[in-house]
Amino acid sequence: MKNKITFGSFEAICITITLITTQLFLNLPRSMMEAAWTAGWLLTVYITVLALILFLVIERLYRPFEGKDLLDLGEYIAGNTGRIIVGLIFIFFFLYINPVILREFCENIKIIALPESPLSFVMLFFITCMIIAAYAGLESIVRFSAIIVPLIAGGYIIIITGALRYCDVSRITPWLGNGPYEIFIKGMPRISVFVGIILVYFLYPFIRKKSLFKTVGYRSIILSGIFFFTGVLVFALVYQYPTGTENFLPIYQLSRLVDYGRFFQRVESMFVIIWVASALLHLSINLFLIPYVFKKTFKLKYYKPLILPFAIIVYALAFFPENLTSTIELEKHFRNFAWLVTFLLPIILLSIAGFVKPVEKKGAGKSE
Repeated sequence: MKNKITFGSFEAICITITLITTQLFLNLPRSMMEAAWTAGWLLTVYITVLALILFLVIERLYRPFEGKDLLDLGEYIAGNTGRIIVGLIFIFFFLYINPVILREFCENIKIIALPESPLSFVMLFFITCMIIAAYAGLESIVRFSAIIVPLIAGGYIIIITGALRYCDVSRITPWLGNGPYEIFIKGMPRISVFVGIILVYFLYPFIRKKSLFKTVGYRSIILSGIFFFTGVLVFALVYQYPTGTENFLPIYQLSRLVDYGRFFQRVESMFVIIWVASALLHLSINLFLIPYVFKKTFKLKYYKPLILPFAIIVYALAFFPENLTSTIELEKHFRNFAWLVTFLLPIILLSIAGFVKPVEKKGAGKSE
């Protein structure tokens, strides 16, 4: 069945950037500083280049399979069994990260804005918005992101430029932080910060011109890398290592420093707005993907009846971590291995599909 919904490159880039960069508003600058000390900014450049190289490989391998997502590739390789295996990998993948991110956002918003509200109430607000967005469908989420993402980017730029007055270049010396080995060898798994590029693989059948797949992927990675670089660099220039590793919500701390005179203060309130908007977009597209992938994996006719059950599962799983610290630890473990699913799995699937094409051509799945 052909897709009735199609998007241009701008909409696809906006939603993909949201999925990638939301972690910037959580703990990314601090985690980069923990990994590379004063060279956290250099680590972001390194992993951005790595992500571009790996996506270049994926894009080249993808060319013979225009319009197919990863589930279609699994079916192309091994029929229903291949599709189900690939689908289950991504279902469990999203069911792990979505509750963790939901819990982390809600814990943080409770601390900085709603200290008297029960955690269950804050999470209920988020999960309700996620359900509404998922029921509205992919088109509504993507179209809305094209409107809200430029506003989020504008707010972020205001925060970063406002904090420049507090920067000191001497705070990022030594330039190589804790050494080249820590940055270029041990820092390689940090490429998992680009886990959101997974969305491009599932949006491929919906992109208006299939040739734009390359454009969407490259621009999403480059723009996200710029956001990562500026956020980590400015944070390191303001809060010297090791002081910066103790800061809660680094970009929020930067927003508290912004002061443009008597009539433009308390910019952290702007941070809360763009933070919540970014979080809701991120969580909503993740919630949509779970029933969508489940439906396509098992060839069901509809995905909407699955939204509420999966939302309840996500809500329940979000209570499993004992506290914010254990939630952050779970996210760290996820980031250490997420690159395997984000980059390695597509390369393996595409490489195998290239060899089995003459044999398994009849098993190729059709995009929905």
